[in-house]
Amino acid sequence: MVTNILIFCGGFGTRFNNGKPGKLKPLIKINKKEILIHIFELFKNEKVNFYLLGGYKFNELKKFTKKLNKKNIFVIDTGIGTPTGGRLLSAKKYISNTNFVLTYGDSLANFNLKKSLKLKNKKNFIINIHKSKFNYGTVKIKNGLIKNFKEKKIINFINAGFYVLDTEIFSYIKSKQESFEDDILPRIIKSGKKEIKANFVTKWQPIDDIYDKLKVETILKKNNSFFKN
Repeated sequence: MVTNILIFCGGFGTRFNNGKPGKLKPLIKINKKEILIHIFELFKNEKVNFYLLGGYKFNELKKFTKKLNKKNIFVIDTGIGTPTGGRLLSAKKYISNTNFVLTYGDSLANFNLKKSLKLKNKKNFIINIHKSKFNYGTVKIKNGLIKNFKEKKIINFINAGFYVLDTEIFSYIKSKQESFEDDILPRIIKSGKKEIKANFVTKWQPIDDIYDKLKVETILKKNNSFFKN
């Protein structure tokens, strides 16, 4: 069975460009290959269709995919400035009544599609989580006075941005002006009608700015298969 992979590709990428719109982030090159190509390669051994949810610099995205000449890549214009919930809603008519993956065009992880699909059932959605250690000491302050030092490592569980969903997700989107992360996911949890189950990725790296780009380039120069299962 072919799995549909939806990728958010329409943001302005302002964090990468000092608060101003710049180059379309999924097309920024990591070691001479666009981030999108690295994401495609995560699914190299899988039967998948890619749906790119474009907006900002849509024509540039479409031109890029046309050059790839791949029959399993489709580009959807979801509008400039549309929040992530609205972008997802724009893809509704392209998605049949099967499980699908949703992710972002600016991060990499050793996402295991088969394992995530195995966890998915009619009663749940899957969010892949990354376990991270905060290695710095923290300080507790009250009324300007230091009350306590805590030097122990703190464990954080971070949303790695790889979701396995089904078409029921669209019933939780109330308008195209909603954020998938800030509005829709909390609404699902609050409703209690659908469980959100965690799957874990051991390797994850967002590419929000130039420092993240350099970090990923260094990682992949040492091991080009670092994020692949």
